[in-house]
Amino acid sequence: MAQAQVLDARNGQKSTLELEGRLFETEPKEHVIHRAVVVELDRRRRWTASTKGRSQVAGSGAKLYRQKGTGRARAGDIKSPIRVGGGTWGGPRPKHARYGKKINKKEARAAFYGALSAKARDGEIFVLDSLRFEEPSTKAAKRILEQLEVRGPVLLVVTDEDQNAALSFRNLPEVTIVGPNGYGVYELLTHREVVFSRAAYQALVRRNEGVS
Repeated sequence: MAQAQVLDARNGQKSTLELEGRLFETEPKEHVIHRAVVVELDRRRRWTASTKGRSQVAGSGAKLYRQKGTGRARAGDIKSPIRVGGGTWGGPRPKHARYGKKINKKEARAAFYGALSAKARDGEIFVLDSLRFEEPSTKAAKRILEQLEVRGPVLLVVTDEDQNAALSFRNLPEVTIVGPNGYGVYELLTHREVVFSRAAYQALVRRNEGVS
């Protein structure tokens, strides 16, 4: 059974927490985790790449010069796609409907559980007790990470109750701060350690209780 190291942020005392249940005891399946990451990244695309066609480019619609007698190729207006500053032909347009990758809920859940279980198995999950900052302090936040002996990059999961803590950790270069619902498989894989505040850990467990 995997364990998480627990640190009391007030006095530096350490203890352990048993990590039980499917959240931390699911066998990771590489192909499912890969598919989940592809879907997560696909859903984060903004789909707003856009270029202007000739009807959207500013410029005169008059013919540049007469059709015959100049010795030059026949030309239309200055907004032609073959001219510098003209409209673009066949360029990207904003997509109002997404036709990207898909994954069903059961697979997505299995991928998340598998990634979290891998972190638990490798001893890379930590819980912070009494994460109460009377005022933001980057110095205090750095001291807490030193006590945890993490190498980073660190994914710090906090709740709205931990706002001063979030302000304290955000200036540390190897720390990414997210809310209880602000991370997925991709974040778990791209950070070496995952540190939960006690409230965030309890929210994670509650959210996944009774999920089939």
